[in-house]
Amino acid sequence: MARSGVDPYGEAVRLLAREASRLLEEKGATIEEKPEYLVSPPPRPEYGDLSFPAFRLARPLGMKPVEAAKLLASRVSAASTGTVVGRVEPVGGFVNVFLNAGELARRVFEAARTLGEGFGRVPTEKPLRIVIEHTSANPVHPLHIGHARNAALGDALARLLEARGHVVQRRFYIDDMGRQVAVLAYGMMKLSERGGPTEPRGKPDHWIGLVYAVTHTLVDIRTTRRMLEEAREAGDEERVRELQEELDDLVGAAAELRERDSQLFDTLADAIMADEDPEETIARITRAYEFGEDWAVKLVRGAVEKCIEGFRETLEGRLGIRFDKWDWESDLVWGSLVGRLLEEARKSPYFALHKEAEALDFKHLQRDPEVRERLGLPETLEIPPLILVRSDGTTLYTTRDIAYSIYKFRDFNADRVINVIAAEQRLPQLQIRLALIALGYRREAYNMIHYAYEMVNLPGVKMSGRRGRYVALDSLIDAAVQKAGEEIAKRNRELGEERTREIARQVGVGAVKYALLGVNAAKPMVFNLDDTLNFERNTAPYIQYAHARASKILAKAGGEIPWGDVDYSAAEGHPARRRLLVEASRFPYIAAKAADELRPELVVEYLNGLAEIFNTWYPQDPVLAETDRGARAYKLGLVYLVKTVLRNALGLLGIPAPEEM
Repeated sequence: MARSGVDPYGEAVRLLAREASRLLEEKGATIEEKPEYLVSPPPRPEYGDLSFPAFRLARPLGMKPVEAAKLLASRVSAASTGTVVGRVEPVGGFVNVFLNAGELARRVFEAARTLGEGFGRVPTEKPLRIVIEHTSANPVHPLHIGHARNAALGDALARLLEARGHVVQRRFYIDDMGRQVAVLAYGMMKLSERGGPTEPRGKPDHWIGLVYAVTHTLVDIRTTRRMLEEAREAGDEERVRELQEELDDLVGAAAELRERDSQLFDTLADAIMADEDPEETIARITRAYEFGEDWAVKLVRGAVEKCIEGFRETLEGRLGIRFDKWDWESDLVWGSLVGRLLEEARKSPYFALHKEAEALDFKHLQRDPEVRERLGLPETLEIPPLILVRSDGTTLYTTRDIAYSIYKFRDFNADRVINVIAAEQRLPQLQIRLALIALGYRREAYNMIHYAYEMVNLPGVKMSGRRGRYVALDSLIDAAVQKAGEEIAKRNRELGEERTREIARQVGVGAVKYALLGVNAAKPMVFNLDDTLNFERNTAPYIQYAHARASKILAKAGGEIPWGDVDYSAAEGHPARRRLLVEASRFPYIAAKAADELRPELVVEYLNGLAEIFNTWYPQDPVLAETDRGARAYKLGLVYLVKTVLRNALGLLGIPAPEEM
């Protein structure tokens, strides 16, 4: 059970929800929604602080909405003794609740003072062991803005769930198998053979990305030229036109890449153009690495480790996003886990040959009503068979993902696994869950969540890792930090160069994260750097500035709050003052809801509203100029509460809260 006093606002919400639930239970009725999440603030303050739509109970209870509201209001009023609930009013089909502001302030001030950085953490009644796998970018180029959204979401989910009392493990899956990595390894091999540079020039993942892009582009030029010659010999004019356009694009991309490092480009060009069959060499690397041949292991691991070194520098060093485990895909294959899985698959009643390849056929399984309901499969959706092994004996990434899914549950003894993966992977993720069921791993399939996120677009930028056309996340962070520094220097010239630089880092990084978390993950978003660093509206700098303003007010007051002087009746002294108290007291409830619903954007939305109310209040109802001793102490307590909430809420998103800006 949640500790009493940790969340007085949430206790009032749960009181409303509990009485609604009891009414339904007494009538043997149910509603689709969870009553607790039907409670919300009314559209206007004069209607109260909380409102419950009692008309949602009317039909199940066999009553008119007005009658249901009156009955629920009387029940809530009778049960409210000893709580922060004040007046309860049935209005139409709603039950509106006015909180006792003085009692609410007394309790929430005490909670904030006692818990400090722990204020807002409401322990769940059912703590779970949860694995969150996120980011898991292909180690062939630096992280870009799409990976940043994945990383920000995964980290925020982990922080929210930990704050809720769950035991969370963060994992990064190193996808070191397959053609992409083999192309990179091929490029590194050719550089070594020709005496070219094999050690990173600059940040390792950026250099690896250039090697990969140059190699991929040159190999594609070779392949396209060969196909073009074949089309000309066959007299296929339409195909010739298509391939010529493709070749022209490739040559243009090659010219762009050569401008970035002519020595690297020329070394690779000489080697690749002299190779009799680059594609065969790449395929040989792929096979040799999967089968664990020493030369291939040394080659591939050496290249991938350089890229991962750069990833860690960006994620852990710059963004403050840590991982507990870095899992190598190849270890699953070499450790026989994938082999054992294939043996189980071949014994499964769902095993089949599809286009002469070993596969799992889900035709019958997906008709199972329980499976459809638990996986949320639409009636009309037909999932194609899942190919397990290619004709050359190598496995597909989805096959290895099945093994990895089982491994994540077993290695951490997890109750739930959350995979933060792009929405475009919905079909493979469904196939993996169906495969788990087909192989007898129902618990794992039903407790594995594909946390899908849509793509991030940068205005005027079309990205392609194969061609080296992307805006690296490091570049975006650099630009954000620089822009933040310029803005901070304009606003506060007394900070000094070193302090300005540190605050600029916190603000710039915070701005990027906050923007990526502010849009529901299921919606695509456009990232605009200027918008993310606006100090005047809903951005991280706007929230951080409010926190710095609260810190400054408290510092000017001497830093110590005379809690013994607080006059709690002052809570009702000014409309904005009361509104700010109620809004700040909502934080623990919002944090718990965001964790339970896996919706970090709820915290962003909440912070926007709280900062706006705070910024409206303090000029209207000055704190330091207050002459009444008790009221002044109360206002200082309110500022302390707001500062605590802003800091802790930003912390749940992995964003720092500077004391000055």
